[in-house]
Amino acid sequence: MEYSPRICLLLLLKILSASSNQFLVKPNIIVFMVDNMGWNDVGFHGSNEIPTPNIDALAYNGIILNRHYVLPSCTPSRAAFFSGKYPIRMGLQGGDLRGNDPRGLPLGIRILPSYLRDRGYATRLLGKWHLGYPIREFTPLYRGFDSFLGFYNGNIDNYNYYHRDGNLTGFDLQRGEGPAYDIHDTYVTRVFTDEAIKIIDHHDITRPLYLHINHAGFRPPLDPPHDSYRYNNFSYLHGDRRKYAMMVSEIDRSIGRIVSALGDHGMLTDSIIVFLTDTGAPTNEGEANTGSNWPLRGGKDTLYEGGVRGVAAIWSPRINKPALVSNNLMHMTDWLPTLYSASGGDISDLGKIDGIDQWNHLSRDHKAPRESLLINCDERKKTEAAIHQRYKLIHGYSTLAHDHHYFGSSGKNRNVPPYNHSLVSSSAFVMAIHSHVGHPVTPQSRMAQIREEARILSCMNTELFKINGTNPCVGETECLFDIFFDPCEIHNIASHNPKIVLKLNSILERYEREIVMQADIPQDLNADPHRYNNTWGSWVRDKPYDHPYYSFNSSAATVISTLAVCAHIGMVLLIVGLRTFI
Repeated sequence: MEYSPRICLLLLLKILSASSNQFLVKPNIIVFMVDNMGWNDVGFHGSNEIPTPNIDALAYNGIILNRHYVLPSCTPSRAAFFSGKYPIRMGLQGGDLRGNDPRGLPLGIRILPSYLRDRGYATRLLGKWHLGYPIREFTPLYRGFDSFLGFYNGNIDNYNYYHRDGNLTGFDLQRGEGPAYDIHDTYVTRVFTDEAIKIIDHHDITRPLYLHINHAGFRPPLDPPHDSYRYNNFSYLHGDRRKYAMMVSEIDRSIGRIVSALGDHGMLTDSIIVFLTDTGAPTNEGEANTGSNWPLRGGKDTLYEGGVRGVAAIWSPRINKPALVSNNLMHMTDWLPTLYSASGGDISDLGKIDGIDQWNHLSRDHKAPRESLLINCDERKKTEAAIHQRYKLIHGYSTLAHDHHYFGSSGKNRNVPPYNHSLVSSSAFVMAIHSHVGHPVTPQSRMAQIREEARILSCMNTELFKINGTNPCVGETECLFDIFFDPCEIHNIASHNPKIVLKLNSILERYEREIVMQADIPQDLNADPHRYNNTWGSWVRDKPYDHPYYSFNSSAATVISTLAVCAHIGMVLLIVGLRTFI
């Protein structure tokens, strides 16, 4: 690769500023978000079952976010990440959007890529969108991304890129605003990895880059790469758990390849890299992917820790004290203000949001700014939960609340190889930061200490096996847990702590008063991909703003609430306001 004098000067400035802790340019921001990955499916949480050397290297050389909270399902979690708002502000607190759902992330809400683009960033999205697409204005290129290669729906087949929703089936691999028919027969994780490397190869490094990769994740039926056995045959695993491990391993290799490309182009010297999951692994029979949330209770679609305590870590040369485990509260909504602040932006630009800027806490070890958070309020399921400091209160329970399908490494599976610290030390991630950043790499002895600190040990005992299959919330209207002492949510202590329950109830009651109800809008059969060359895509083409199922709003929160309620009770649309906005 040839460098112009201007680029060479910029690289020199980045190196000098990194060495002096005085950063002179905006950092590159790279986000890896994985769909439906379990707490126990990464090595840095203590599991020996699936080697994840690149993910572990990121975690050990950065900060492990051990109390990072997500939403119970994919669409709400992604909406929270991009908007900095709790989904209850947008009527998105329920389940995932479906392929023929005429809703989406409200158009009047600006999201992270739009803010970063205003600050001069090139903004690129690869992988899953899952935030609505009934008209093109809901899709990524109209929400702040300069380019998009990915899929609109919740999942696609890994080789033919089809999405199935009930009786509806169609191709769903999109480039920009149209289908990417030119791509075929390549494993989907590699499609996005190759595209990420192309973006990096052609990126003008005089501009900061925001690269967001939403890997497809693990939806049944599981389909790993056909050549997985070349890398690791996982002979000690069986069935779908073995396939799952191969898919995790492929994502880990993807991260290593992308980080290596960043290093080769001089971009690691000032980058922020985030790895996180959007939800915990689903463990109910209908959607189970054999992911493991062990030892956390429950999984996706529940309010228990297995569903909402997500895997997360951050790495950057801008972090003054890396190689740490943080047990401070962080929430999906915090990423908008945190990353915007890291870019040098003034968070007052973001208006009223629920997210809290964590950048000074993470990068400079300032006091943790968050004491409480809302997990979710779902007025349809009549479930809600919130956390204040070490305590978590749950109201109601889902039909899945009693399930304990701890797959794979459930604390009982001992037939696994020992953890390999050398594999982490020789990973592509470590090689890249060692060669291109020059920071000391965390030694193996410290890695082992960090790994122990990140494990959940306080409930890994025989007591958990004795109560396995039971649920302390069945028949109870309120369940209170001390997440520090009881992260596995075994003991309901509500009756012994009335003052704490009162405090958390007051938090929940405040959000109940502010909730935007989920719109009761039927699925739209006009979205059937059979009408459009067997391809999913925006389907509202004729007079889109008069479409009776179109959920639109202006930037004012009052209008958001009004429209959602109107849709819920009468399907009344504010046509004049819509045309004025457009």
